[in-house]
Amino acid sequence: RRAYRVYRVLHYRSHCADATTLDDERPLLEADWTHCFDTVQEPSPSTAGAAAAADAAPGQAADPNSRSRSGSLPLSESVDRNLKTMGDEEVVRYGQAAVVRTADRLPVVLPGLLTRYKPTHVRVKGQLVNVLALFVMTPLDQVDAGAEQRWAAQLSALLQPFGERFSALGIRRVTVTVLAEEGRFPHHYTFRERLGFAEDSIYRHIEPPLAFQLELNRLRLYDIELVPTENRRIHLYYAQESGKPVSDPRRCRRLFARALVRQGDFQYDARVILSEVERVLVEAIKALEIAVGRYGAGAVNNHIFLLIQPEAFYQPEKIQRIITWLGDRYGQRLWKLNVSELELVIRVKTPGGGPALPVRFTVLNPTGYSWRVHGYLEVRNQMADSEVTLCHLPLPGAVPGPLASHLVSEPYPVLSELQRRRYAARRSQTTYCYDFVDLFREAVRQQWIQHNEQQAGVTPSQAVPAAAASSTTKKSASSAAAAKEAVPAQLLTATELVLAENDTQLVESHRPQGRNDVGMVAWRLRMFTPEYPQGRDVILIANDITHQIGSFGPREDQLFKLASELSRREGLPRLYVAANSGARIGLAQEVKESYRVAWKDPECPQKGFQYLYVDADTFKRLNEGAVDTPSVVAKPVEAHRDRYELTDIIGRQDGLGVENLRGSGMIAGETSLAYQEVFTATLVTGRTVGIGAYLVRLGQRTVQNEGPIILTGASALNKVLGREVYSSNGQLGGPQIMYTNGVTHLSVHDELKGVCALVRWLSYVPCKRDAPLPTTTPVDPPTREIAFRPSDHPYDVRHMLAGCRDEDGQWVSGFFDRDSFTETLGGWARTTVCGRARLGGVPVGVVAVETRSVELVVPADPANQDSQQTVSQQAGQVWFPNSAFKTAQAIRDFNKGEQLPLFVFANWRGFSGGMSDMFDEVLKFGADIVDALREYRRPVFVYLPPHAELRGGAWAVLDPTINPEQMEMYADPLSRGGVLEPSGTVEIKYRRRDLVQTMQRLDPKLAALHAELAACTDQTRRAELSAAVLEREDDLLPIYQQVATRFADLHDTPGRMFAKGVISAVVEWAQARHFFYGRLCRRLAEDRLCRQLLGVDPQLCYAAALKLVRQWLQEARVAHDDDASTQYLLQGGDSGVFSAAVQEHLNLVHQSAVGAQVRQIL
Repeated sequence: RRAYRVYRVLHYRSHCADATTLDDERPLLEADWTHCFDTVQEPSPSTAGAAAAADAAPGQAADPNSRSRSGSLPLSESVDRNLKTMGDEEVVRYGQAAVVRTADRLPVVLPGLLTRYKPTHVRVKGQLVNVLALFVMTPLDQVDAGAEQRWAAQLSALLQPFGERFSALGIRRVTVTVLAEEGRFPHHYTFRERLGFAEDSIYRHIEPPLAFQLELNRLRLYDIELVPTENRRIHLYYAQESGKPVSDPRRCRRLFARALVRQGDFQYDARVILSEVERVLVEAIKALEIAVGRYGAGAVNNHIFLLIQPEAFYQPEKIQRIITWLGDRYGQRLWKLNVSELELVIRVKTPGGGPALPVRFTVLNPTGYSWRVHGYLEVRNQMADSEVTLCHLPLPGAVPGPLASHLVSEPYPVLSELQRRRYAARRSQTTYCYDFVDLFREAVRQQWIQHNEQQAGVTPSQAVPAAAASSTTKKSASSAAAAKEAVPAQLLTATELVLAENDTQLVESHRPQGRNDVGMVAWRLRMFTPEYPQGRDVILIANDITHQIGSFGPREDQLFKLASELSRREGLPRLYVAANSGARIGLAQEVKESYRVAWKDPECPQKGFQYLYVDADTFKRLNEGAVDTPSVVAKPVEAHRDRYELTDIIGRQDGLGVENLRGSGMIAGETSLAYQEVFTATLVTGRTVGIGAYLVRLGQRTVQNEGPIILTGASALNKVLGREVYSSNGQLGGPQIMYTNGVTHLSVHDELKGVCALVRWLSYVPCKRDAPLPTTTPVDPPTREIAFRPSDHPYDVRHMLAGCRDEDGQWVSGFFDRDSFTETLGGWARTTVCGRARLGGVPVGVVAVETRSVELVVPADPANQDSQQTVSQQAGQVWFPNSAFKTAQAIRDFNKGEQLPLFVFANWRGFSGGMSDMFDEVLKFGADIVDALREYRRPVFVYLPPHAELRGGAWAVLDPTINPEQMEMYADPLSRGGVLEPSGTVEIKYRRRDLVQTMQRLDPKLAALHAELAACTDQTRRAELSAAVLEREDDLLPIYQQVATRFADLHDTPGRMFAKGVISAVVEWAQARHFFYGRLCRRLAEDRLCRQLLGVDPQLCYAAALKLVRQWLQEARVAHDDDASTQYLLQGGDSGVFSAAVQEHLNLVHQSAVGAQVRQIL
């Protein structure tokens, strides 16, 4: 009875048979009642008019008795709401219920039952208004789908003979409930008058009082079919768009899962309600998983509807948080099931009292990663025949949803063109290009949450150990929740850039999504990040995989070029989302439909042909209206004057062939130039072919999802090879290939993680070219000591850089700020480690060396049957060809576009110079390191940590004299540097002869033996003494070998390095973080001032400007104090504004430069 909130029961009576009254013609229990719509309660729930809609004709309006092509019943328009009243007279509805022991008793019981059926009204405005409910006590012995069908047919056969009497009594619906075995749900079968009292299978197993609450009338634009489910609480329907042939590929196909969260003794208990909602949601997801396996990928845009019967108190923040939590927890499962919307209906109580209000929430999931929660209040419109309208319900940070001002009874729409494109992109294993804007917004939100958690002391590395106290856990959870609430309301704005003026320029546009007519789209994004809360601009370019499969044509190339030029012109970062099919391949369709073939023998085409031709009329038609170039070029055939032999096919449409390749070359050159001038990065989300693959590499920085990066598809290669060699494109260019060969910098498993990686990468990069670095408030003090201590045994260098937890779960700090280090190129050349980090909040590039041995795996090529996978060991602290290439590549990435200071933690014993490595060009890649450092335009710090070694060629390619204006070298007291390792130096410069001389000089016993031998004249004695000398030398040789090694090692100490001026200072490891933070701030201030001087006086070079700045520091007597120097150069030390003293110096330089220009003119 709680379900009938919209009804008012006028009377109810029942009669239970006993031994004295029981006979064959009477049921075990009989009841009847009258009820009418409750017109007093306001506001009415959305289901006020839906009860009759569930019972009214679900058939199509034109033919209410028609069935769909699949044999299922289509749903009708919603019921005429005039059924509620008949003039001024209230419509009284009559219902009767009866319980029988077995179904075969129904023909016996029904005649007497119908005799006692006394309705007030029979038909109102052509609609029957009464109901009959029958209950069968004997449970079914079988519960499979076949048994259910047999039961439905048997019950229909029993009821149909009474059809005329049912209609005469105004009975529009007969519901038969059959008990099931203990522990199972009853079986409900509904038989309708409009179907001749055949079963309405759509409502099978739905309880009669609750059927209307599922709002099945909203599926009336579809032909629906009930999908059997093991769980009777879940009602699942396979819906196909009405009015379209089954074979139509554009026919919309969806799955609708609908369920009720039952009323219980937990009214108003939000925790219990949430638990119940989650349980029902999981059950719906399981049912959908089974159904998707049956209907395949054809069902898209699926929908879950939950009606929550228990009432709850209205707390907007808590309700939105709960719904968002459900979305975050089950979002990926729903996305895999193509569920795009979750709809929840509940009645809420307000704190001030009053009647419960019907509220509806829709949770939209267009991308699979970003949830949009919209709330609506259901309000009855008294001026529109009591229709129920959805009004926007304010939620924190929410905007009015798409259903605001719409009627509750409006049907679910079929797929829009935008939704079709979304699912077309999904079939290509990527996200629709326009939805990436939402992904970037979500990534910025997550960046803010992570930033707030770090500032609050809740970081990923602070995960509480299992043994930690629960109070700490609660505090961390509370801080994490506060971090989410502190996210700004405005995270991102996007302005689309579209072609205009005959495709010669870009203009800003705010047109709706999916209106593009070019397979390339671009935006100017303004992201409000923790580093730039006032906003930073980036240019985002993306392929539209749904437009001609994402291929590159002239217009696509032009848009790409113009957007990239815009990023270079304004110095903005340029991001590219790649999912394409390479250069477009086309044919002149108008010629294809018109040409003919001149066969050598028309009777036997197998003999070949002479040429292709068109007739005179076709030739004239094809070239008609051509201004610049004709569609075809042809020559008359002498033997056939009405024929024109085709010599060239140009085509009316642009973008059929080589012009696409020309455009590919154009954007390849543009991307190469953009890498030199601005920050460029690519997210590979789908297959990227041909020119698309080259754009990925030319942009250098690459984040790859599962999409392959290939030059030629697997199928094409198999045709060339003449056999099935490659099974997929992923085998050729998936992450397992591209991440391990250095094309891909970061490998992720979904698009959101990829976008988050790009946004995090941008957090290290200035907002535009030559802008100050995005410095943040450090999460730990720059002055702290470094807890991690490098050892003389192999260790994980990442622990040295980023910190780690010890065996007791305690945090051991590393060199850089906590949780700031992000490694890139981690799958390639693993003897070198590179990435980005922060030192005191200042972003820097990092290159370090792995001290442990690693495995190099070279996969076998399936195209070569003789090839085998090879696994080799690469020693730590050695540059191999691939790791030298990686080092040079990383340095160039830091320099070009990112403009980061660079820290090199040098610990290389040299280059691997074996024959194989020399063949693999280790010398070339080692020289590349020098080239990359020589071109570096920001401060570079080379530091030898404890127990590090820098020897021979490794020192040569890192020496500060390569770039003296930018490079500095420092060393820990326990580090070493030299041409060779001490043992190698001893082998060359301290051989046995030298060792013997040292023994003779230092060992008294050996000296005495030599003295005695020199004085002895007895040959026998001399032989004995000589033997004793040799024996003594052999005994002493091992220890003196160590002495010599130690002696050679003392030539490689930092003390000697500093004395010879090859390093700037000796810096102890524990204090290195504090020292380098001060040094970094000073060098950045000097660098910025030097660049300011270059703008003031164009005659200056960088070296002269740096010399002038340091002269000013000398005059101010702060040159030897980094902190004091920074304070002198910048107002406040870190304000980014030059001090008054520096401004005065700049003015003098400017005056001098102007004077020099005037003198030169005169």
